Amino acid sequence: MYIAHIQPKNVYHSKIVSMFGHSHPMPLTHLQNGVPISSRNAPCPCKSGLRYKHCCSLLNSNVSTAATRHEINRHAGLALQRSGKFFQAIDAYDAILRERSEDWEVAHMRAVTLYQIGLMDDSRAAFAALLSTCAVNFSGFWSNLGLLLASVCPDHLSSFMQKKLVEYRCMHPALADAKANQRSQTPPPKRPTVSVVMPAYMHARYVAEAIASVCAQTQLPLELIVIDDGSIDDTTKHCRAALVEAPFPVTFIARENRGAAATLNQGIALAKGDFIQLLNSDDRLPAERIATMLPMLLESNADWGYARVSYIDTLGQSLDHLTDARIAALMSAQNATVMSGTLGLAMLRTNSAISSGNLMFRKRLWETLGGFRDYRYNHDWDFCLRAALQCEPVLAPQPLYEYRVHDRNTITEAAGVPRLEHGKVMAAFVSLAQSQSTWPNSFAPTFANWGGEFLALLGATNALQHLPIALIEQALQVPLSLAPSNRIGEESCVFL
Repeated sequence: MYIAHIQPKNVYHSKIVSMFGHSHPMPLTHLQNGVPISSRNAPCPCKSGLRYKHCCSLLNSNVSTAATRHEINRHAGLALQRSGKFFQAIDAYDAILRERSEDWEVAHMRAVTLYQIGLMDDSRAAFAALLSTCAVNFSGFWSNLGLLLASVCPDHLSSFMQKKLVEYRCMHPALADAKANQRSQTPPPKRPTVSVVMPAYMHARYVAEAIASVCAQTQLPLELIVIDDGSIDDTTKHCRAALVEAPFPVTFIARENRGAAATLNQGIALAKGDFIQLLNSDDRLPAERIATMLPMLLESNADWGYARVSYIDTLGQSLDHLTDARIAALMSAQNATVMSGTLGLAMLRTNSAISSGNLMFRKRLWETLGGFRDYRYNHDWDFCLRAALQCEPVLAPQPLYEYRVHDRNTITEAAGVPRLEHGKVMAAFVSLAQSQSTWPNSFAPTFANWGGEFLALLGATNALQHLPIALIEQALQVPLSLAPSNRIGEESCVFL
């Protein structure tokens, strides 16, 4: 039998540790069924895999009760699971459940163990039975169920998926070079205009470079709108100085702090251009940014798009992704675009645009979406997810945005708050996506369009809990083990 060597994720253990974490003095040598035990920390001779103090020592103590024995058995099953003795762990969990059928934590770990063995149908059934219990509130339940669905739901070689992806590539010029080369190169009668909108906040050191990068565009924008969002350093002074020589109309506003989303919305509302190019005040636009992105959007009749990103340090010098873990993480996020069937599906994994400054979009799209929402860390990702329901984006394959890495990036802040906000953004998007059966974008990242692929991506990103339970139950009813494996890069399980 093929055994998947996967470590248990978020497995049950906290109650055991807290209950049995204290030791008591005992003799250096103790006999257990005639077997000498030199230390309470020695392996228990019953071969449970636990230390003696956490196992048979308790059975011999005065505190031995049915509840204590139950906890010992749970811990023993978990020890077997962690050590890779999956079939023995299943036997242990089954014995516990025969005594207490409503021990949902044990039932949860049994479902996880079945997944680790590769018995996907059994694991599906076990998880499905838990959906109507309090197990759905356990830490780790949804991420473990997500691992299962991420493994079994994608169906890349099905005729449905192949047809859908062929349609996508024919529509998408960036993925169909042959078709793009056949198109007429005649420019449209009226060249659409681009407004650059730049919120500025506490970037006195970098803001002049950002403005200079707009002035150096090979295709100049219609205008540049800069709004200082209540900076208390010299950002305002440097903005005014840098804008003096701008070769296009400029608007500069300095006011109290209102946050990134409100500042973006204010600037875009003032813009006169057909398209909006955003820019963060610590980043830079390469000289060919507008001249490259605008034709791509027009050629594909897309309402929005973004480019690959390069990374610079505080001095404006290029950074190697191997020298900084933050850059490696950002590059991994952008690589979601090559790991997914569509750019819209890639957005379900993570914000593959990386930054709001990397976005160019039609102003009418911003109007349709109702602007940016007031998220501190993920207002750009939320915008992209909602935009993907309206229109599929385009991606420029060359680096056309320079993201500066420094000690004041929001990515350097504590991970807890961004992660919490991430969950709110995904919950809001899933609710919106499920609120209607069709969207203007026929390739929108929704269950109606992508079925199992959509479920798999939500599973991989720990977002399944935002879906209706009935939909997840439906997905867990589909048998797997009798069908040949058709997931790219996945080994088939061999069953006894």
